[in-house]
Amino acid sequence: MNSTIGRALASARLDGTKLEADLGPAPKSLAQAYEIQDEMTDTISVPVVGWKIGANSPAARKRLNTDKPLYGPLFDRWTYAAPTRIPTPNGALMVVEVEIAFRLKRDLAARSEPFTEQEVGEAIGTVHPAIEIVDRRVRNTGQPVDAKWLIADGAANHAFVYGEGRTDWKALNLPDLAVSVSMDGKVMGTGTGAESMGGPLKALHWLAEELRQRGKNLVAGNYIITGSLAPVFEGKRGVPIIGEFGPLGQIEIVLA
Repeated sequence: MNSTIGRALASARLDGTKLEADLGPAPKSLAQAYEIQDEMTDTISVPVVGWKIGANSPAARKRLNTDKPLYGPLFDRWTYAAPTRIPTPNGALMVVEVEIAFRLKRDLAARSEPFTEQEVGEAIGTVHPAIEIVDRRVRNTGQPVDAKWLIADGAANHAFVYGEGRTDWKALNLPDLAVSVSMDGKVMGTGTGAESMGGPLKALHWLAEELRQRGKNLVAGNYIITGSLAPVFEGKRGVPIIGEFGPLGQIEIVLA
């Protein structure tokens, strides 16, 4: 593990700055990338309030040059209740993703035996409309994205915004839930809950298993954003960005 890289990524996130592309040797494996992510998280010393899932669809995995999904931490400092204005540093990518978020009501603590999807579902307290703003702490080199660097960089999360939650999530048929996102009145993309690994619950089950196998816990109160459900796009400052989630509600942000 190269802890120097983890500390550099942490400092860049705290300061809102960009690092040069040549940080040092690239992570040689996903395991090493997650070790750097852990070092970054420990260095930031900001409470972790949950987790994000990325590369949640075949198209996203192709774009990110990986054959499996990835995850990263959500931090209290960059978590917001909607509606809200989100500060974004100069040079930020400001990529917008509309997602479905869960908040847990009970722990899913690491153990030796796998979790069932039913167990994971029973741990869910509320479901929320959500928007994630994605950014990278490393300058864009124009080269193909390396998923291991994204993992090291906290899976490229910048901010997480959640809307009002509902407890009756089983009645919403989340895989079939239609979503759309608009910016300054123009529709930027549409999709359904099934875009994320066949449905948000399946995505959450995947995350619980990944963390379990690495000896990590999901705990009551954690938010989990389950991956983009519509084509991503680059946001603009100062204009409304609105996600529509049918019976799950609406969420509005402005990038500042």
